[in-house]
Amino acid sequence: MPRNILPTSEPLLSRFASIYTALRHRDFRRLWVGTFCSTGGQWIQQATLGWVVYDVTGSGSLLGAVLAMRAIPMLLLAPVSGLVADRFDRRHALAASQLLMVAISFALAAALALERVEVWHLFAFTLLAGVGVVFDRTLRNTLVFSVVPRADIANAVALNSIAFSVMRTVGPAAAGFLIAWVGPALNFALQGLLYLAVAAIAIALNTPYEPARRARHNTAWADMKEGLHFAATDPVARMMVLLGLLPSFLLIPSFSALMPVFAVEVFATGPEGLGLLLSAVGVGGVLGGVAAAWVVRFDRAGLTQALAILAFAVSLIGFALSTHIIVAAVFLIAAGMAEMVNMASHHTILQMCAPPEMRGRIASVLPMFQAFIALGSLTAGIGADLIGAPAIVIVTALAAAGMAGIAWMRSTALRNLRLSKLVAGR
Repeated sequence: MPRNILPTSEPLLSRFASIYTALRHRDFRRLWVGTFCSTGGQWIQQATLGWVVYDVTGSGSLLGAVLAMRAIPMLLLAPVSGLVADRFDRRHALAASQLLMVAISFALAAALALERVEVWHLFAFTLLAGVGVVFDRTLRNTLVFSVVPRADIANAVALNSIAFSVMRTVGPAAAGFLIAWVGPALNFALQGLLYLAVAAIAIALNTPYEPARRARHNTAWADMKEGLHFAATDPVARMMVLLGLLPSFLLIPSFSALMPVFAVEVFATGPEGLGLLLSAVGVGGVLGGVAAAWVVRFDRAGLTQALAILAFAVSLIGFALSTHIIVAAVFLIAAGMAEMVNMASHHTILQMCAPPEMRGRIASVLPMFQAFIALGSLTAGIGADLIGAPAIVIVTALAAAGMAGIAWMRSTALRNLRLSKLVAGR
């Protein structure tokens, strides 16, 4: 069993309070509020954009094409976002990414209000929004290290996962309410205000734990290659990159692509059933964020990572084998919990294993995993057509569990990985 870093004699109330220890730091509290605003804006935007695209085009193919545009900057600009995080003031860079989101949100709001929206506007908006999201995620992840001491990093990452999970649950529902209440145009204007608030928060941050920047003599290309070389050759970083692909390509697409198929074809229900399934994932994510804040207190970080992937896979297999939607929802809650524990542990390990001067470039790997979710969704959809949705979920879950098991058996670095060593700088 993983060893608890904290003394076993610590009072229960004190242990519960220590789950939220990173919130003692004022600037992390500010960053955390900004995370709620930014991720909330992104989830509301994604749901509202889908509605607008289908309303304007009436085409499912164009809907998929527009939403897929987000994957392009996630793949192409992720290394650039890491370079920016390592070379420039992260607060100002984060504010700039939010101001881009403000500008395009207000522009689309105006176009919708004036009824001047064309299809190319939606493609351009999605592409630019993807740029903003890539830089937001990389800079926000690295800023955590600048506002809390190293000993509280794992807790801070887990708390950020709570914010992400809450807004993933609340955001789409809020989008539907806003579309009905104020219309899409004002909806995008409200999103712009959220991003503007994040920009103001970023500028106001103090970064007492940010290391001094070293004089740089390398070119930007050389710096990006240095980061990629570290991710490919460092045993811990390489294993985290490989393990990060498993949920993105094999497990998360079961959430993102196949829920409508299960609702209609497996459980013979309508939108209300789909809402139940998606809500179960969201509830599990929130609970998983809280669980992650507890789990990251255990020293055997490699074991935590492997067990979280295994639990994620087993929960999805249980979901796929369920014959009643309520039973399926219970398994989805478990899967959502495992996903968040895995994500918090993975983000913590990947960033803490990197040297401080290279952290941004290593953190820039994280947005790239989103592109693999899109690719995995395509694969899952094709598999569902060929062998059925339950079968493809079971196949991919078994593949993920098997690969995680092989990684555990073959990687000494993963088996020996300890959070205490990462906190101490290995």
